[in-house]
Amino acid sequence: MKAAASLPRQLPLDLDWPRKSALTRADFIEGDCNGEALAAVEDWHGWRDGRLVLCGDEGCGKSHLAAIWAARAGAHFIDAAALDPHNIRDVSALGVVVVEDVDRRLAMAPDLPRAEEGLMHLFNLMGEQGGRLLLSGREPPARWNIALPDLSSRVALPPVFRVGRPDVTLLSHLFLKLFDDRDIALDPRVASFLALRAERSFSAAQEMVEALDRYSVGTKRAITTGLAKEVFGW
Repeated sequence: MKAAASLPRQLPLDLDWPRKSALTRADFIEGDCNGEALAAVEDWHGWRDGRLVLCGDEGCGKSHLAAIWAARAGAHFIDAAALDPHNIRDVSALGVVVVEDVDRRLAMAPDLPRAEEGLMHLFNLMGEQGGRLLLSGREPPARWNIALPDLSSRVALPPVFRVGRPDVTLLSHLFLKLFDDRDIALDPRVASFLALRAERSFSAAQEMVEALDRYSVGTKRAITTGLAKEVFGW
């Protein structure tokens, strides 16, 4: 039985201290589910028409891949919700641009028609100027809820690389990384134990780590297989 990423024995603690987020290439956990996306990001000089789209579930590593590319290419991160056709030439002049979570950010735009028109012009200008544009979203562009037909047709043009669900091996390494981000040295045996029982989902793994960390702090106990059994009722 897979674990639900929740905490039945939740303790009312506020753990709002800063977390590090290691987003370098060395910190990226490669596996079958994300190998093609990583290779595509690393081969950014060869992108067709200078554009690429990443998609995948929340927490799957799209932002990590974007950060790897941004570090190598000197890219700038732009918010899709804030795009405006009136200053889009200034944005395109940056030459190398990341627009993350396009599907969600456009839906949050205070002026959706303006944001969609801005993205359409950015897409066109980057192509004309030989720039590089990386877009990301939970779903592939064909499923983005875009009202502007010209934009909808354009974002469907670039190659799309989906990050799939993690396998047990990747999940085990992911648990080690997520706890390391919290300055917790997890026993690899505990990571393997969690990976074998966890839902095959990046977001579920993150929720489990949060639950275990909270319970560990609240009970002043180390994170062990016994504590995990107690938390998740295994």
